[in-house]
Amino acid sequence: MIRTDYTQRANNGYGSLLAILIFFIINPTLGLIMSLLVAISSNDDYENNHHDLITFMIITAAWISLINITKSISGDQGVYTRIFLNVPDAGFKDTVFNAWGGSGKEPVFSCFTWLLYWLTLGNVRLYYFIISFAIYIFHYLATYKLFRKMDIPKGALICGVLILTFFTQYFVMTLQIIRQMLAGGIVIYALVYRAVERKNNWIFLAMAVLVHTSAAFIALLSLIPWVYSWMNPKRIVIVLGCFIPIIAFNGIIGRVFGGSTGINALDYGLSMYGNSGYSDGGTIAMSIMLFIFIPLITVSAKILCKYNHNMIENDSEELKSFETILPIVYICILLLIFVMSFTKSPLIQYRFFYYSYSFIPLLLPVLFIKSPWNKPYWTLSSTFFILRFFITHNQSGWIYASVFDILSSTIYYFWTGNFHWMYLA
Repeated sequence: MIRTDYTQRANNGYGSLLAILIFFIINPTLGLIMSLLVAISSNDDYENNHHDLITFMIITAAWISLINITKSISGDQGVYTRIFLNVPDAGFKDTVFNAWGGSGKEPVFSCFTWLLYWLTLGNVRLYYFIISFAIYIFHYLATYKLFRKMDIPKGALICGVLILTFFTQYFVMTLQIIRQMLAGGIVIYALVYRAVERKNNWIFLAMAVLVHTSAAFIALLSLIPWVYSWMNPKRIVIVLGCFIPIIAFNGIIGRVFGGSTGINALDYGLSMYGNSGYSDGGTIAMSIMLFIFIPLITVSAKILCKYNHNMIENDSEELKSFETILPIVYICILLLIFVMSFTKSPLIQYRFFYYSYSFIPLLLPVLFIKSPWNKPYWTLSSTFFILRFFITHNQSGWIYASVFDILSSTIYYFWTGNFHWMYLA
């Protein structure tokens, strides 16, 4: 009987998957809606609805990536495009080690670029589709891994996936500061992996730093053993005592160590960290920072208030569940402190601010966990981000396909439309 039930569920799952794929080809938005409905209606048990949730995450990442490849190539993306298209002339060595002015910084991303050129046969759209898909799927899988370990209802996972996907400020940066966004997804997954599995994923940690040096901030914090358990006041003082001087003496650190390690990526990161006055013209308004920071701090504070010394003494199952999310909370708080401390260093501030986006799907859905308000909260917050995404679409300064075309077109349109593309030689 058990075997029969399992086979029946598997057959139903494959049938749903086939239907979703057909709808996705006919109209990607219909495929997304269908995958969402299947995920919502599936069993609450992660073991039984594993395929439905994974399918939903894959379809969602593919859907948002299709929209992403309609972006007109401008700004930083033009540099990435030139490096990609120049792979046959530059070859492996020059692409990996000389692509960024001969600095050899972040060689893993350059290696990805070289490899993807040949795998995609030089197709720029497919190159950006794969990168965008990777950025989102790393975040989705991190959220899935965390919530499954904590036995948080699937509604929270679906909410987390939707609010990140339809968060306009995050979306418009995914193919702009590409290396950092990809590094953010990888390092967040590595952090969650450590929290759940209780061992470091050294490959992903190293990969994140070598995709974008700034990811070393979260990677290094994830190596602190204390963030994985309840920190008493003494530990908090020690951690802050080590953390605050790094912020206060960033200029000295950059001058002393920048250029002295012999490792190009590390030297580059330290020199940029120590150059407080440097700016590339980018800034982040305080209103935008507060729009992100206030919800994240609210959720973090609620978790820390709920997870208290009494629970440690009781050694309950709830304790073990909350313990998994503690490193996410602690590192998020340290990140926010770090960002707010660099108001006079706009480049450092806004670059590290973008990492706060990666904590949104991990923290916001757990605000009303185990409360009668959880399902209305998940529904309303997801709906808010979805409506806001379409209302503010194409208001960022970068041009994408119109809302009408996104909602009404077949998958063929996204791969053949003009979209104001400028292939830069």
